[in-house]
Amino acid sequence: MFNHKPKEQTCYLALNEFSCIGTRILIAYFENSTIQAIMLGLNLESLLTELQNLCPQLKFVQAFESKQSLELVDKLENYIVNPKQNYLDFNLKIEGTEFQKLVWTELCKIPFGSLCTYADIALKIGRPKSARAVANACGQNNIPLIIPCHRVIRSDGSYGGYSSGKHIKEILIRLEQNIISGRK
Repeated sequence: MFNHKPKEQTCYLALNEFSCIGTRILIAYFENSTIQAIMLGLNLESLLTELQNLCPQLKFVQAFESKQSLELVDKLENYIVNPKQNYLDFNLKIEGTEFQKLVWTELCKIPFGSLCTYADIALKIGRPKSARAVANACGQNNIPLIIPCHRVIRSDGSYGGYSSGKHIKEILIRLEQNIISGRK
């Protein structure tokens, strides 16, 4: 009878071609600068495809040169290298299960340049036997960099996985630790 198809939302795309981490950063955001997703990688076509698969309900408009996009790129680039960073400086559209949101909230408490383990996060959220589920929640984080899943490693000290690639996780960890130690 009635076809109540949800209204397609428009999401704008900002692109940092030459980020401080040596990869492209694609930011999907709404008109009010609320960030929907951040994608990291070298191949723009792959990033666009991955974003469309992640958010098929959204219509994406490339706004790479708009003032709003350029300001958002600059703000994110400054955030990546700022030891005094605060995720609350951004408007984020966080979508996930209650468990994922619990994990992501805890990740935002990890200080710049610091590392903790998946087991540490599991303990902090009151679920000591859920280290593997914590790792899975980190892998489902659509807003890396701001929700710093790169700061979480395995209990054996190895880095573990990262949705954008282990090499990017290593770069982020090294960058933060160099800034903290005064090297750049």
